[in-house]
Amino acid sequence: MRRYLLFRIMRVVPLVILISILIFILLHLAPGGPVGIFSKGPRMTQEDVIRIKENLGLNEPLPLQYLYWFKSTFLQLDFGKSYITGRPVSEMILEHLPATLELMGTAFLIAIFMSLFSGVISALNRGRLLDQLFSVVSIAGMSIPVFWFGLMAILIFSIKFGIFPAGGRFCIGEAFSLKDHLAHLVLPASVLALAYFSMWSQYIRAGLIDAFNGNFIRTARAKGLRERGVIFKHAMRNAVLPAVAAVSMQISTIFTGAVITETVFSWPGMGRLFYDGLQRHDYSRVLGIVVIASLCIIIFNIIGDFVCALLDPRNRSSMTKLDIGAGKD
Repeated sequence: MRRYLLFRIMRVVPLVILISILIFILLHLAPGGPVGIFSKGPRMTQEDVIRIKENLGLNEPLPLQYLYWFKSTFLQLDFGKSYITGRPVSEMILEHLPATLELMGTAFLIAIFMSLFSGVISALNRGRLLDQLFSVVSIAGMSIPVFWFGLMAILIFSIKFGIFPAGGRFCIGEAFSLKDHLAHLVLPASVLALAYFSMWSQYIRAGLIDAFNGNFIRTARAKGLRERGVIFKHAMRNAVLPAVAAVSMQISTIFTGAVITETVFSWPGMGRLFYDGLQRHDYSRVLGIVVIASLCIIIFNIIGDFVCALLDPRNRSSMTKLDIGAGKD
């Protein structure tokens, strides 16, 4: 297992470097740039623009700029300073990271709970009204764009009925209140959870239906086990394998959805920080967030592989064979 983990980590390094190179090139190919924002001032002269480029290091050739950034980020663990605010990027990320983890964690728990509930109900009532109803909800959730659903949620629950706040993480100018904080969290977390619940519930439904047709389920029922034990002890263990794989592979889409959701609901997380950085061509900020997000995605994929190995002995045996083969070499 250790050799398998080392093997996966060795594959992570070139992948993160490749992602950083692509994002670095795309950012610098975009028109405008950080200097373009400063040059809009009426009193800005060409000499001022040249001086700003020298101060920011943007007058160097592009490969040399990347090497400087690579050395600072990966060797010194320093993401540099924001071109716009002048603050350290690592400080800005740490400041906004808790809000994103809170939003993504809440949405993740809501999506998992709803997926398990609807997946089991749909599988047990295959072809019936409840199954068809959940299927319609799942198709609608996968079809509706996150930003549109977020705007509709604000229109209905905030503007029309006034049940939940329209945006932000808390009421500005008021003392912190857990009730107020949870009220601000409900809409963005629910909107972010809907799309993933729609996909994951279908994985669980399909896995349960496939498991119900297996011989081990017939054997368990023939032994006189209760239906609840057959479902949650035997069938569910096999049904969650594709769902776990899908969840680990879709962590990246959760972060993408968080960018849109945080922008719509003015949630002060990394997604909003990333969007503002793109708008203002803040290269160091965007690159720092991309590196952190890429590492998180890869780590969650590795965690997903280990969870699948714990649930499925076949995957565990393949990892063991890899360790044995590496030991022989």
